[in-house]
Amino acid sequence: MDVRKACTSHLDGRAANPCAVPVGTLEPADGITAAGGLADTVDAGPHPTQQARLDQDVAQCGYCRPGQITAAVELVRRVTEEGREVTDDGLDGIRDLRRCGTCPRVLEAIGAAAGGM
Repeated sequence: MDVRKACTSHLDGRAANPCAVPVGTLEPADGITAAGGLADTVDAGPHPTQQARLDQDVAQCGYCRPGQITAAVELVRRVTEEGREVTDDGLDGIRDLRRCGTCPRVLEAIGAAAGGM
């Protein structure tokens, strides 16, 4: 599934495009987490990906920010499970910023967050 969309959320801990998930396929026990709920998945404070964006002073219009955050969490989880590190090639997969001038800071924040996850 292509999870590089602005509306990326997590379904049972994995990135998913909620617009492509038929409601009838969901079970009551399925866990759905949007960017706003990521803080609830860690012990205290904001999720490391959210905190890194604050630390890097990443300002955005807000359209793609939630999807980028949840896609970044998925990217870091996946490369960690594979025993790899986040690389520029991996970041290219969530570089859906098109005209956004904060792209360098977004990428720096994702790299910084990877160390805290």
